[in-house]
Amino acid sequence: MRGLRPQFRGTMEKLVSLVEAENKVLSNIRKCLTDIRALVQDNPSSVLQGIDTLKTLRQAVYEDINQIQHEEMILRAVRFLQDSDFKGREVDWYWNPRQTGDVSEPDLTGLISGEVAVSAEVTASENPVGTIDSRMASTLKKLNDMPGRKYYFVRTHTMEQRAVTKVAKNRYFVAVRKI
Repeated sequence: MRGLRPQFRGTMEKLVSLVEAENKVLSNIRKCLTDIRALVQDNPSSVLQGIDTLKTLRQAVYEDINQIQHEEMILRAVRFLQDSDFKGREVDWYWNPRQTGDVSEPDLTGLISGEVAVSAEVTASENPVGTIDSRMASTLKKLNDMPGRKYYFVRTHTMEQRAVTKVAKNRYFVAVRKI
């Protein structure tokens, strides 16, 4: 099946070099850890002081922790696809490293000769409960309607099992991969 020509309206970026992207993720990890160390240098002397420290820590680094894991998962997905289903093929990769794409864009798109060959979503979430479970459902529905071969990449066995169940129940054409 041929994909549609991409019309990236959002923030998809061309993934020029995996090595450079991984170095940027590593730099982001180091900065995040430096920020954490600076915030938790002292042990709290009271519960209130401890809660204030946790609140400050959460506000300062929570989003970075989520986004860094998301970025790394996308890069892992590219490596997986390059080593398996698209081995030896010339694929131009585009990504939304900070989950900023709009509803029409996946986390990862692969183009072959200018045509969409891959549409992929990734999640760094560990357990499919509550909001994560409902977000999985909407993400899989969105992904199923995208062009190219569709992939949903997860990190844990429980996320994999839940995604496989949702794909089968809804008869989606989405491959779920645990990486």
